[in-house]
Amino acid sequence: MRTFLAVMFGKLARLLIRLVRPGGGSALPGVIANKIQPKLLANAIKSIPGGLVVISGSAGKSSTTSYLVSLLQSHGVRVFTNTSTANIRQGLVAAILAQSDLRGRIDFDIAVLEWDEGHGAVLAKELPIKLAVLTNVLSDQLDRFVDPEVVIEMLKTIGSEAESVLINAEDKNLCQLDFGKSPLAFGADRKQLPPDELSYALNFGPHPALSHFVTAGASSVTVHGLGRESVYETLALPRHQAMNLAAAVAALELLVEVGPEIVQSRLLELKPVFARNEPVVVADRQIDLRLVQNPTSFQKNLDELVGDELPLMLMAGSDIHDPSWLWTVDFSKLNLVEIVGGFNASDLALRLRFQGVEVGQVITEATEAGDVFLRLSGARPTVLFSADAMRRVRRHWGLAK
Repeated sequence: MRTFLAVMFGKLARLLIRLVRPGGGSALPGVIANKIQPKLLANAIKSIPGGLVVISGSAGKSSTTSYLVSLLQSHGVRVFTNTSTANIRQGLVAAILAQSDLRGRIDFDIAVLEWDEGHGAVLAKELPIKLAVLTNVLSDQLDRFVDPEVVIEMLKTIGSEAESVLINAEDKNLCQLDFGKSPLAFGADRKQLPPDELSYALNFGPHPALSHFVTAGASSVTVHGLGRESVYETLALPRHQAMNLAAAVAALELLVEVGPEIVQSRLLELKPVFARNEPVVVADRQIDLRLVQNPTSFQKNLDELVGDELPLMLMAGSDIHDPSWLWTVDFSKLNLVEIVGGFNASDLALRLRFQGVEVGQVITEATEAGDVFLRLSGARPTVLFSADAMRRVRRHWGLAK
């Protein structure tokens, strides 16, 4: 009865919220359902025959999850996943509500979930994990995690609780961890993606030799060993996305009997996760959307700009609780930012002006900033925004997720 009530009230809340705010409400229904039946998530996941695969780490979680889900589906596997990238407990429960019957049952072959590091370390004690994929450790969300060491310990917990663990062989932080089992690894093609170009949280410890069986190149992914060697052609990708793709291919090899022709075909069709260098069409114009969540991801996205992104809008939403980290980002390659928007727009504008970047307008209301941006001329409209501003602007533009 408790499960029935949890699902019923959760589904009702989800329906009502989406009537008022289309695309919204990805977490609140999960909060309500979890309060009524705290075991709803665990019971649903344990009923899936193929078990649970989790993807966690400072960055790359959403892209790796999306790639892996797509590859599994191309092999005929029915995958339960958190498509909204709501990766904390209430978001995961909300994903259950969206696809379950009134008894909380979901009918899938396997679960592949993106996990927030903090919530994941707690959930790892509650849910049986078949495979944990750990992407990296960056200087991430310092206002929340304080120090990369905190993230390292959380990822160690997730990996230690899993039956198998797959890690990034280029990240010394992950390579030095004792998971109680030998990890499998993915890495970089050293000729195409030199290790010194892969930036992770600073670590002065050793980098143990770690064999890896999938490597990423600039436009290829190679599977080594496992009784064969396969080289797959991919779209040209920035190096961090190439590593995410290598992680997904490696996980696929561990989960199903792979059809190389199927993999090759799907790899050339993969699209970016929403707001991860995502091209969208709004008001008959193509706009490039880029999500920035911490100093490292902000810097990586800035580094990929070529200089012809006009108009350009940078947005710092309310999710940046401590805007001081904006001062660790190097904006020197920018000459002009037409609009600086979001709750923390003033802090971001101050940082830009201090570095000699010309700022057009400062607009703290995200939706207003989005409207003004659409009226500006330019051949390559581009937006870099934090998660809060991203959700507000996407919803306002009719791109709700």
